[in-house]
Amino acid sequence: MTGIPGNPQVLRVVLLGIDGAGKTTVARTLMRELAAQSVETELYRNPGGRRTLNRWASRYSATAESLLGVRVLDALETMLRVLAVLRSTFRARRRRGVVVFDRHLSCQLALRKVRGLSAGRLIPWLLKLLPQPDLVVYLSVEPRVAHARIASRATDEETLEFLSALDAAYRSLPGFDTFAVLDGNGSAQSTAHALFSLIERRLSRTAFPTS
Repeated sequence: MTGIPGNPQVLRVVLLGIDGAGKTTVARTLMRELAAQSVETELYRNPGGRRTLNRWASRYSATAESLLGVRVLDALETMLRVLAVLRSTFRARRRRGVVVFDRHLSCQLALRKVRGLSAGRLIPWLLKLLPQPDLVVYLSVEPRVAHARIASRATDEETLEFLSALDAAYRSLPGFDTFAVLDGNGSAQSTAHALFSLIERRLSRTAFPTS
């Protein structure tokens, strides 16, 4: 099967990690570092809507999973995630420089593992069809650290057991051994700097345009 060709002028970076790993904060910090080096950048977020659905369910003193059921919840999240990834992927084809995807389809595969669901056909098919990322980075963080971060931001709730199971699910994904694993237990600045170094080495091999 032939996949959709990517833009050769774009370095595609995918950020993965459990809730509380600091993906969005690190991505935004990285954007500032790249911009300071006059590298054209763009950040795309690809949420699955789980936090929004849980906020809705909290009005009824429940969780989205308990109200909707595992399969319905997964179907809704998958639809939202796929639409977000497709939109960001095709928008990235018009960009130059470094494009960072905050979350991707693999996030839904990890959630499915935690929930005891199969990978299905759609997401694995799309992962083969869409342009392959040049770099997939997993922000590795201790579940207790992630749990404390989630509690401090007070916008959502996760159990320590869920975070531990999600971390294990990510690490069991096919191709995880090809991911770059970065320590996410420290500050966003230090993690972003380590990620910047990885990207800088990739950029040094390619003549990407600067702004």
